[in-house]
Amino acid sequence: MYVERIEKVLPCLSDPWKLRIIAHLNIPPDLKELAEALGARYSESLGVVLVRLGKREVNFFASGKVTIREVNDIEEGKRLVNSILAMAAQKQMLKEL
Repeated sequence: MYVERIEKVLPCLSDPWKLRIIAHLNIPPDLKELAEALGARYSESLGVVLVRLGKREVNFFASGKVTIREVNDIEEGKRLVNSILAMAAQKQMLKEL
């Protein structure tokens, strides 16, 4: 699973020098599994997993949409999301051993 495309890039509301990005994954994530692997907040009723990394916030939606806040540029946003997904996949693999 990885960032397939960027839908929108907007200025961040809390810091005008940063960006907020709306991206889409190549396949929708299993939110419950993602939240468990990351120790993140999960709302089944809203269909979202919330991941906070310092001031940055990444929200994964059941549709495959991802919102990213407080990043410097598009590439940083993609790397952040892809790193989170890779870490979650690795934790899942270790759990299965």
